[in-house]
Amino acid sequence: MLRVVEAPGQHVLIRVPPATRAVVTWNADAPAGGIALIAHRTDGSVSNPLLYARWSPDERRSLDGADAKTRIAIDVLRSDVPLSGIGVSATVALDVVAVAIPPPPDARAPVRRRVAPLDVPRLSQYVRRHPGERGWCSAAALAMLLRFHGRDADVASVAREVFDSAYDGTGNWSFNAAYAGALGLRGMVAYLRGIDHVAAFVEAGFPVAISISWRPGQLPGAPLDASEGHLIVVRGIEPAHVLVNDPAHRAVAVRYPRAALDVVFREHGGVAYLVAPRPRTAELVALANGVEAVPR
Repeated sequence: MLRVVEAPGQHVLIRVPPATRAVVTWNADAPAGGIALIAHRTDGSVSNPLLYARWSPDERRSLDGADAKTRIAIDVLRSDVPLSGIGVSATVALDVVAVAIPPPPDARAPVRRRVAPLDVPRLSQYVRRHPGERGWCSAAALAMLLRFHGRDADVASVAREVFDSAYDGTGNWSFNAAYAGALGLRGMVAYLRGIDHVAAFVEAGFPVAISISWRPGQLPGAPLDASEGHLIVVRGIEPAHVLVNDPAHRAVAVRYPRAALDVVFREHGGVAYLVAPRPRTAELVALANGVEAVPR
């Protein structure tokens, strides 16, 4: 489920069905600011503000706030007592706040056997000017989405703008969504219900970056034998394969077995980056919540 509040100002409380984890993302025009989260729990308890993130032109930093029941792990809010709502308190006015919680384990989307591929720019995560950087898959995936939506983005620049100095990497999901928002797009993170759910976005004209992990033998054709976390962009669907741009693959544009990719996506949590023009925010949210978007 994805709950979104536009123009919330500096403070907002977003109610959610009971959940033990959530991802909070935001878009803001302010070049510097900070955010804390307040956990409202099903036992009636409410946390003090838990420091979540701060950003400035020079640094982005996750803060990992915690209390006895609830804690933030970089970009994921986890709670021993289920959450019933999340308060967001910022030092600056926010343009949008989104809260994503996982769907039920058995939730699936309607099957889409084939979706025509989108013309998504191909970018490698391996940049010649930065030969020592091997973990820029998130920056590369986001750069592909940004270019698709008409923004001038290169991998190294995106990596610099989303780098989390506490995490020491570019894979902070919330900072990636925030950077898309800073470029005038709508960026957010959602939990999706497998490849069929991703296909609904592609059919509506939105390529999607998905987070996957796999063990040896799980993902035939992958450029690595195994991975604990990797971002790729889904651009088309075939009955037996998924057309993706994999920034770690030599060819970038490749096809992976549909059943195998569905498993490694859902097993890793079903997390996806959603990016769209701001006027299409409602379509993005409707699709995330399993409602067919209104035809344009």
